[in-house]
Amino acid sequence: MASVPAVPAAVPDSYSHVLAELECLDPLLSALRLDSARLKCTCITVSRRWLALGTSGGGLNLIQKDGWKQRLFLTHKEGAISRVACCLHDEDYVAVATSQGLVVVWELNQERRGKPERIYVSSEHKGRKVTALCWDTAALRVFVGDHVGKVSAIKINTSKQGKAAATFVMFPVQIITTVDSRVVQLDYLDGRLLISSLTRTYLCDTERLSRPSFPPLLMWWVL
Repeated sequence: MASVPAVPAAVPDSYSHVLAELECLDPLLSALRLDSARLKCTCITVSRRWLALGTSGGGLNLIQKDGWKQRLFLTHKEGAISRVACCLHDEDYVAVATSQGLVVVWELNQERRGKPERIYVSSEHKGRKVTALCWDTAALRVFVGDHVGKVSAIKINTSKQGKAAATFVMFPVQIITTVDSRVVQLDYLDGRLLISSLTRTYLCDTERLSRPSFPPLLMWWVL
């Protein structure tokens, strides 16, 4: 392994990240097979099982972290991949946002050794820039935020949920709220959705959304 050069004491403002190669990355680079002259990596996320990289050509590379051997490649005709999020409680699901503002949810079908398939495509944020994706911590639900502050939720229905779900009922997209500016981060736990904008942080009670007489926002803080 090549030695890692020391990081200068004063890092210029133009640098936002410092990368260190702690082990040989040749197997990973070989698995990715990216042509750096043609394709660019546009986003990245990791889970217990996957390293996921989106590209400017609309491809999503999923590399199994254990040995970097298994590789899935998902393609999209809706533009470059701008955001990707793996479902942490069931890693057979992954959500991606494209440069056109569409959100696509994939079922990888790894348990059944089948081919990955698109099970939901949301156009709720079409024409906007999706800036944040977040999965529910228990259910198959994806929260989406965009550059004008709109936040929505996509509920997924799959054959894994029993025979009654075998027809793949498409639930309508649920609008959570619209905040004051660009959504920069979403996080979710136990019925509470944390939404961060450029100027405020909001705490939203997603359980109240089924009761229209109750506002979903519990509180907000000025940053």
